[in-house]
Amino acid sequence: MNDNALILISNQQLFELITQALIGVLKDVPYPSPSQQNEELLTRNEAAEMLNVTPTTLTKYVKQGRLKAGGADRKYLFMKSDLLKFMFNRK
Repeated sequence: MNDNALILISNQQLFELITQALIGVLKDVPYPSPSQQNEELLTRNEAAEMLNVTPTTLTKYVKQGRLKAGGADRKYLFMKSDLLKFMFNRK
């Protein structure tokens, strides 16, 4: 059985499909408040180094809800202030 199929859709239908997919992805991306707009953001590797853990451990903290992260498609960005709070609350 061949799983490849050609589907014809209108431009409007394609637009609606893409819009719905983007809404689904972006709904979980936190938007910074005005006070956070100048906040320093760190990559996953930078954040892991700051916390003295591996990037894998850092990702586990995010999935467990112990640490907040923004970004999309597993490309996490961390606010430095959140990392500092995490460091002091962890001890």
